[in-house]
Amino acid sequence: MAKEQVTLPEDDDRIAAATLRDARLVSSGRSEGEDADNKARPPRRSVWVFLSALSGPAAEADGRIRESQGLLWWSFAFAAGIAVYNLLPQEPHWPVMGGLSALVLALAVWAVRHGTLGRSAGLTLALACGLTVAAARTAIVDAPRLGEPMTVTLTGHVLESGSGVRGTRVLLEVETVDGLPLSAVSFPGKVRLRVPAGSHSRVGDGVRVRARLFPPAGPVSPGGYDFSYRAFFSGIGATGFSYGPATPFETGEPSLSLRMAAQVQRLRDGLTDGIRSALPDTPERALIIALLVGDRSGISQEQEDQLRAAGLAHILAISGLHMALFAGGAYGSILMFLALFPSLALRWPTHKWAALVALGAAAAYLFISGAAVATQRSFLMIALVFLGIFTGRRGLTLRSVALAGLFLLFLAPERLFFPGFQMSFAAVICLVAVYDQWRARSAGWQSGSGREEARSAGRGLQLLRFVGKWAAGLVVTAFVAGLATGIIGAHHFGRIAPYGLLGNLLGMPVFSLLVMPMGVLALVVMPLGLAALPLHVMAFGLSVLQKTAAFTAELGADAGAVGTLNGMSALLLLSSLFIALLISGRWRLSAIVPFATALALIDLSRPPDIQIAASGQVVAGRDEAGILRISSRRKTFQAELWLQREGVPEGKIESRAMKSPQRQCDRSGCVVLAHSAQGERAAGNSAAHPVAMAIPKTPQALSTDCRYADIIVSDLIAPAHCGAQMVFDRDVRHRRGAISVWLSDPDPSGGDPPDVSGSGKPEIGRVDYAIPDPPRPWHKPGSVTRASLRRMAKRGPR
Repeated sequence: MAKEQVTLPEDDDRIAAATLRDARLVSSGRSEGEDADNKARPPRRSVWVFLSALSGPAAEADGRIRESQGLLWWSFAFAAGIAVYNLLPQEPHWPVMGGLSALVLALAVWAVRHGTLGRSAGLTLALACGLTVAAARTAIVDAPRLGEPMTVTLTGHVLESGSGVRGTRVLLEVETVDGLPLSAVSFPGKVRLRVPAGSHSRVGDGVRVRARLFPPAGPVSPGGYDFSYRAFFSGIGATGFSYGPATPFETGEPSLSLRMAAQVQRLRDGLTDGIRSALPDTPERALIIALLVGDRSGISQEQEDQLRAAGLAHILAISGLHMALFAGGAYGSILMFLALFPSLALRWPTHKWAALVALGAAAAYLFISGAAVATQRSFLMIALVFLGIFTGRRGLTLRSVALAGLFLLFLAPERLFFPGFQMSFAAVICLVAVYDQWRARSAGWQSGSGREEARSAGRGLQLLRFVGKWAAGLVVTAFVAGLATGIIGAHHFGRIAPYGLLGNLLGMPVFSLLVMPMGVLALVVMPLGLAALPLHVMAFGLSVLQKTAAFTAELGADAGAVGTLNGMSALLLLSSLFIALLISGRWRLSAIVPFATALALIDLSRPPDIQIAASGQVVAGRDEAGILRISSRRKTFQAELWLQREGVPEGKIESRAMKSPQRQCDRSGCVVLAHSAQGERAAGNSAAHPVAMAIPKTPQALSTDCRYADIIVSDLIAPAHCGAQMVFDRDVRHRRGAISVWLSDPDPSGGDPPDVSGSGKPEIGRVDYAIPDPPRPWHKPGSVTRASLRRMAKRGPR
């Protein structure tokens, strides 16, 4: 007898709804009376609803956007507050700002409860919170810093240790200075030193070292890389080098956090030794150590350049893909293992057990890999994914991205300006937004006739569709992530990967399907002594990846050096990208406005004509052809960054040294000639007179140069009556740091007729200083001097 097919009449829909409600009540352990009591109670506002409401009330059609993106836009405003703080001309008083922010927050809570808070008010509150947190962070981390070079004997514990081409760098937690305890003197608590190669100082070791120390270096150029900013928030008050290797020394008991860090470092060193014992000394071994342990010291510059040119440098930053493969592999393995026991799989939530184990594996990988910013972001997001498994919610959303960003910025607001933080979050925000839209568009197909067609299709067609969807996802991921990170890379490094899409299409399947799975397996079986086979397979995959990177890099040799993108243009381009991906409907067309504005700024901007280092020992100026040339024949860090801003490939930096007659020197000093990048040459006339920049070394030469030179750059103090147009002596450069100068055409409107012969001299049109006046806390001169140490030594320990 055939089973009768039962259909539910339309009139009985309410009966089915009631049945489903009763089933939900039974599964949740609540009765109908309890459910009625809960309905009678006022609804509770979760933190998600509150933070989403801070972006303002929205219409019914915008409910989905408010629910999924409210926290994200709030985090954007929070980040904007941090940026505003760094742009302030003077340091605000953070306790007052904190009180005002608390008052505004109380008003916001009241307004949310009454439904009267506007969108602009919520975003303004977020901006104020970001500004307050940034100001409080600055006040908290402010510590003594070196004010002048000095030579001292230090003892302390090693906090960090890393090897490189030029030696070993250690971060020292200082305990005594010239025999005086740190509690008795005002001296930096952390010092970064370069010690000779071969030194074997490990994290947690007590050492004694004789060192030459310097104040942390300021910005290389206005708006350029600023080590003093990073050092200030890292608590590093001095840098330098040691006279000989650090020697072991019995110091006080290290702190609990340092002992834990030492244990983690010993574990990392053990993993590194295991990899080295299993593989020969090849470039692939250095990449494996970087991928699994986070130690990139063994990677050659050529390897890194090829990966960067091919758009594959992101594999070296342990981030989302690495964490997902590691934690996801652990989750799948545990779930498959528990599925072998039907009594467990049918009665207990084994998927939650697997999620708990995978979360622990992700935490272990976080510490093993060094816990970089990108890795911290990845761990937070993967933790939210596994917590979503516990709560039955989807964890990988824009809300989880925003929550991870807010958490990291709250702990350290200065991370907002780090390239790794910017690249990581920009790429993830864009990818999640794109795949959210992809998921929404494919939902209708999955719920309609498309599902029936997929079921009726043959296995071959289903496999073809799966491969096609996987390939499409790879293309979209590479394109979107490359676009977001390319903008930031052009701003910070003056480079892009023009063939990055091709490099990712060729290299990422090998990396995702072979390299990282074998790496995860190697870490799992290494305690059993069985890691050799997966490590060799991993090395084979990396050799294929390196050949792919070399092939892709050769396609566009030197094409990636495009010059530094200014900060405002980069911000506008990113804003345009975010608007296009996050805003729905016709408002998405508003992305054209910041995009067009960024293009206009790029077209109008030009790099400086003269660059002056803070030390004054290295300068740069343009020759008659408009090419920026460096006064030093030796390759320096300043020269690399200056020419990077020009878009000069690294291999051509040494060819940019000045030659006579642009640079002429004697015992009294040097004279450098600098031309404008525009002006008469733009009209085809190359006979324009240059600007004369004098670098005197003696008082007599300074007196003469003040009468004849246009610009003075000297370590001497120039007299008040010096007749040069601009004077950058020791006092000016000590207060204002590095200097950038733009030259402009001579202005004939001053009464003199224009010089049609082409002999007019360019004028100094604009001057930018690396350090503002007054300086911000991270640029203020340090207070620790030799005189202050002598006074404290005479006073004796307190």
